Amino acid sequence: MIRTQYYAQDEFGVPRFNGPAELKVLGHWVTSDIQLSPLAILEAIDLVRLAQSDPGFTPEDLDGNAHTATISPQGVAIENHFLEHVQGEFPLDKALAVLIDFWDYYLLVHPDDVVSYWNEYVKENGRDPLAGLRDVTV
Repeated sequence: MIRTQYYAQDEFGVPRFNGPAELKVLGHWVTSDIQLSPLAILEAIDLVRLAQSDPGFTPEDLDGNAHTATISPQGVAIENHFLEHVQGEFPLDKALAVLIDFWDYYLLVHPDDVVSYWNEYVKENGRDPLAGLRDVTV
């Protein structure tokens, strides 16, 4: 079974958030909206890191199937499109930790295509969202 700090593969082969209850909304946003899309994982990591490094970062919304996540220097705010009570605000460091853990989960599930997607993201955006966090062999 595939398992990381916050995620575990369920009986259907789908990642499920198993982290702390206070991060549950954040974890569900990642699994339901970002899913196992490597470019979306890298984009979310990149936006969080940009928000961390630039106090003037303009908030950016990531709209998905079930949630809207607004990333700003103040943190990541998540609202569920269907359930009004499913929402939360999370510090950037906590959001980054969950996203990096999900990237690690993706590495275990699809190790053969990590480098190609990482190269595509870096080429298109001109920066490496994983710099100083994870090594990607090229």
